[in-house]
Amino acid sequence: MSSGETTRTGESFGTTEATGYATQLWSSTTVKRGILLFWGAWISLVTLTNVFDGLKALGVLGSGWSFASGNYAFMLDTTSVHGTPESVVALLFVGVVVWEVLVAGLFWRAFVQFRGARSGLEPVYQAFVPSLALFATFMLMTEVFIAYGVESTHMRIFIAQLVSLYVIHQLPE
Repeated sequence: MSSGETTRTGESFGTTEATGYATQLWSSTTVKRGILLFWGAWISLVTLTNVFDGLKALGVLGSGWSFASGNYAFMLDTTSVHGTPESVVALLFVGVVVWEVLVAGLFWRAFVQFRGARSGLEPVYQAFVPSLALFATFMLMTEVFIAYGVESTHMRIFIAQLVSLYVIHQLPE
């Protein structure tokens, strides 16, 4: 493409190698991969803080360990409304952490494999579906345990993921 030519979308590109690289660097595919990178990093951090919280609850890490979610104690408190045994809460907590590990792995895989819609959206859907299911489950559990104070947080994350998936699907290549 020579200087001054336009693409079919009307964007103008120069002929220098640097311009071609910048065009590739800041493409819609880069935006889409950035979204996948964000969700992979975010859910990985969430998972890590939950793992550390579980280790604190087991006494492996001391009470001074600050990089922990506090979600285990929160779950104990929240589920007490129905007298849920601590062993059941511990199983639920472990189940959530395993689910988060799966989701994190799927987002990282989607980030690595996705190279635009032509490369296939399957890994993207495989990451978003279990992640959306996780947050939908959280919203349902807030109803079961009458924990309305956190429902809006889970709903915002759910909506943010839906918007992210929509952008990946709809943003032109």
